[in-house]
Amino acid sequence: MASSIRKIGNSQGVILPKPALQALGVAEGGAVEFVYEPGKITIIPARRTPREGWEDDAKRIAAAGLTEEEREWLEADLTSDTDTEALGEDWTEEDIAELEAALAANEEKHP
Repeated sequence: MASSIRKIGNSQGVILPKPALQALGVAEGGAVEFVYEPGKITIIPARRTPREGWEDDAKRIAAAGLTEEEREWLEADLTSDTDTEALGEDWTEEDIAELEAALAANEEKHP
């Protein structure tokens, strides 16, 4: 796909055809970044900033309210008195010992 350099005000620019914008997933007014490499410039969609849109998402979620299942999860007791209660009755003492050893080994690798 070819295009030409055009004068835009006091600058020069390239008009991107609609199929190119669609391929990038960018609409008119959308942000893009330029990646400079020897002999070429690549245009990519701009990266979102961390937490961008979180405030709006939180408001939308709060307005929708919690489902009964979500309420149960939030109110659930996160502690248990026994390994069997936490892991289920199909876990053997050997399974639990193996799990504890794996967790300890992982803790040693990643303190």
